[in-house]
Amino acid sequence: MGLVRKQAPQEPEEALPEGPSAEILLSRLDDPDPDRRRESALGLVGAPEAVPAMLARVGVEEDPRVLESMLTTLAAYDTEDVAGGLAVHLASDEAGLRTAVAAALATMPRSFPAVLPSLLAAPDHDVRVMTAMILADLQHPEAHTWLVRMICQDPHPNVVTGAIDALLPSATTDDVQLLLDARERFPDDPFLRFTVNAALPRLTGTP
Repeated sequence: MGLVRKQAPQEPEEALPEGPSAEILLSRLDDPDPDRRRESALGLVGAPEAVPAMLARVGVEEDPRVLESMLTTLAAYDTEDVAGGLAVHLASDEAGLRTAVAAALATMPRSFPAVLPSLLAAPDHDVRVMTAMILADLQHPEAHTWLVRMICQDPHPNVVTGAIDALLPSATTDDVQLLLDARERFPDDPFLRFTVNAALPRLTGTP
């Protein structure tokens, strides 16, 4: 009988150390060290109790990397509360904050439609322009329809131009009359006229 090689008994695997609790991570959201704030924001994925605190931090966070991490974590929840809490910052005077929030909202197709009506009715036309930018990237079957509505109904040429820009990647020959009508509504706006004139040859197949 041949020799049977006995296997050495395996050592029990050591348990991986657990990370900080959500309570500890929450306490670090306003830590002076931005790296600790960023780690905390990323570590709070799956901790819905942290959402109010993170939403409160969005408007005061000065480090772009930390802000991006907080927005990434918040957007992953894709809830109406988060969408509403972020949408208020589209009216911020801080361009970086507006842009970062818009990028986050564009990844929230489930909840963004709930805040869309209030954004389309915002008295600040810059907020409506940002809304068009969000719709350009929003993976939602109604995004095209909402942009068409903005082009037809918004009274400000900058908003209509922004909505046209957002629509163009998905525009077809069916949208040609829409663009012509927009140009006719604002005949004295050079940016809108240029945007439409530049798009028409591609859509109509004419030079």
